[in-house]
Amino acid sequence: MNAERQNSERQFLELVDANRLKVLKICHVYARNPADRDDLYQEILFQIWRSLPSLKAGGYANTWLYRIALNTSISFVRKQATQSARTVACDQEQMSRMAEFRQPERTKTDEQLADLYVAIAKLDNVEKALVTLFLEDLSYEQIAEVMGLSVPNVGVMLHRAKKKLSVLMEGTGHE
Repeated sequence: MNAERQNSERQFLELVDANRLKVLKICHVYARNPADRDDLYQEILFQIWRSLPSLKAGGYANTWLYRIALNTSISFVRKQATQSARTVACDQEQMSRMAEFRQPERTKTDEQLADLYVAIAKLDNVEKALVTLFLEDLSYEQIAEVMGLSVPNVGVMLHRAKKKLSVLMEGTGHE
C-alpha cells in the first residue's frame, strides 16, 4: 500500500510540475485577483489529487487535467458569483489604480496582455474555456475531447469567440 501511495504522489507531482503554467493560465482567466487565483489553483490541485485514481494508464493526461481544471474553474466562478451577490464589489476604477500602483513599469506588451485577459473575462464560461485551450496551442481535436464537443462545433464556437474578442479588444486600442 505504501508503494502505491508513493507512486500516486510521484505521478501527481510530475503531472503538476509538467502542467503548472497551463493551470496558472486557466486560473488567470477565471479568477479576478491574486488571492482568488491562489484559491482556485489550490482547488484545482486538490481536484487533480482527488481524481488521480480515475486517470487511466496510457490515457491522455493533458486532456484529463484540462477537463478537471476547467470544470473546477467554472464551479469556482459560479460559487464566486453567488458569494459576490451577497457582498459589496470593489470599485473598478479603484482596482485599476491599485494595479497601476503595484506595477509602475508596465510595457506595451504587458498592457496588451492585460487587455486580452480583461476581454477574455467578459466571455461566457464555454468561450473562455475554448479560447484558453486555443491559446495553449491545443488542436481542434484535443479541444473537442476536453470540452466534449464535435470538432466542427469547436471550429464554429471558437470562430465566434474570436470575433467577440476582436470587438472587445477594439475598445482598448490593442487589437
